[in-house]
Amino acid sequence: MPQRPTIHAVAARAGVSTATVSKVVNGITAGVAESTRARVEAAVRDLGYRPNRLGRSLRTARNFTIGLAILDPSPRFLADPFTANLVAGLANYLNSRGFGLLLHGIRPGALDASFLIQHSEVDGLCLDLSGTRRQRLAAMRRVAELGKPFVVFQERPAALLEDACFIRQDDRGGAAALATGLLRRRPKRVWVIVSEVPWPAVEERVAGFRQALEPEGAALELVPCDETSGEAIARAIAAHLEANPPPDLLLGQNDQIAAIALQVLRRCGLHVPEDVGVAGFNAFPFTGWGDLPLCSVRSRAYELGEAGAASLLERLEQGSFARREQVLPLELVPGSSA
Repeated sequence: MPQRPTIHAVAARAGVSTATVSKVVNGITAGVAESTRARVEAAVRDLGYRPNRLGRSLRTARNFTIGLAILDPSPRFLADPFTANLVAGLANYLNSRGFGLLLHGIRPGALDASFLIQHSEVDGLCLDLSGTRRQRLAAMRRVAELGKPFVVFQERPAALLEDACFIRQDDRGGAAALATGLLRRRPKRVWVIVSEVPWPAVEERVAGFRQALEPEGAALELVPCDETSGEAIARAIAAHLEANPPPDLLLGQNDQIAAIALQVLRRCGLHVPEDVGVAGFNAFPFTGWGDLPLCSVRSRAYELGEAGAASLLERLEQGSFARREQVLPLELVPGSSA
């Protein structure tokens, strides 16, 4: 039986120390040049090196597992494209560094009783939280009591939470830029179709829309819906159209909502974009399909997951987060729907 390659063999092949190999394998970037990292990764591939998980755990008192708590009332939380991309980025980065991901969808109010809080032995945690700001802060404080480092996605920093990192994309800036590009329509009535469930990213998007549109005299009206059901989204928009004059501009909190709005408006005899302009948010791959590509903003959910994983692994190695807050910029995606 061929002998299993060791970390010493990888170090010799790459011409570096075993400590440098350990850093690269564990995803630690501090103090490692890009060219060095590339050499180590090539040596790992060439030799077929796989870290001894049990040995690593005994040496470092770690379990090489990161927990992810998604507080969402929907049992189908992974059906959401943003959530699915975030989880993929997080899981793939962790897996490439020899860590596993323990994922739990948790209903709001049930965090205390969850397995992730009560029984799991993870090295660190990531949080993706719905609810009001007050509810989200309560969840963050509860996690902080566990004494483990944690990353919070799509949230602004919270005071008094020391061993935490907050990573989000610039939803407010992206929404403001999108709305500014639509001012040529001179909209006076604007509907923003939003989830009944509060999410911090949606709060930021609405704030960005207000920032750009209200100083120009546009009146924004929020139309809540059950975003987990296409039928429920369509019913909410149709009911609002029956009771009110149509808007000049309809903004969906995401592209799924905007795409459904297109169909509802057409069924009601309205022309898009002539009568009503429509725009969405996220620009995941399906956005450009159909006869009327959506105006949108390209989200970076996958990159958020990667950034969260990298920050948490670096914290485990260095003992503190290098940055308390990270904000990823967004990109406008032009379309013909507005």
